[in-house]
Amino acid sequence: MVIRMWTRRTAIRLALTLLSAPRATITPRAQAAGSLHLYIARHGETDWNLQHRLQGWTDRPLDETGRKQAGALAESLRGVHIDAIYSSTLSRSRDTARTVAEKGLTVKSLDGLRERNYGHFQGGSDTDPEYLRRMNDWNDRLGDGESLNQLLARTRESLAQIRREHSAGNVLIVAHRITNQMVLRALLDLTPEETVKITQDNDEVYLVELDPGAKPRLWKLIREKNLGDL
Repeated sequence: MVIRMWTRRTAIRLALTLLSAPRATITPRAQAAGSLHLYIARHGETDWNLQHRLQGWTDRPLDETGRKQAGALAESLRGVHIDAIYSSTLSRSRDTARTVAEKGLTVKSLDGLRERNYGHFQGGSDTDPEYLRRMNDWNDRLGDGESLNQLLARTRESLAQIRREHSAGNVLIVAHRITNQMVLRALLDLTPEETVKITQDNDEVYLVELDPGAKPRLWKLIREKNLGDL
């Protein structure tokens, strides 16, 4: 595994340049006492991902590629002692997390980690011009759905619960594309504009280090892989 590190706001800006900076073959520093490492993963692929349909709260299962991606995530984290795993209550997130869970480790599913409710756009194309016009308005509920501000609020509540239950250690969060944008905004104090520019593929993982008395640090974990395996 190759791991890249940046500091807070710079991290997001570099990530948005499609990781154009040279890869660093360094690893995160040893975990300090009382520090919390949050591994933030997106669920594996589904058929609607391939079809560019907005899933939201629609409970689509992992497809064959998604199951392989979940297995690859487990393999990538094999050298990390995971203390707890959280997922959303949607099966594509929960099943990805369960693939990682080792014997004796239970996945805790939280409603607050579900994907955004896309309202009347749910099930439709993610290239719908009206959706594209409205998707980054933080107060727009997309009809009978959920605004980004509402999503951020429930994501913050889930993060607060996770940090109450695990103030230190290594915690894996398996959620969704837009939900993970909110997770990173909450942890790194990002602006709305920075937040909506974050992209995360189905097989990508972020690591946020939270050390007492220090600013959060963001890493992107890059798994060396043979794309033909997927």
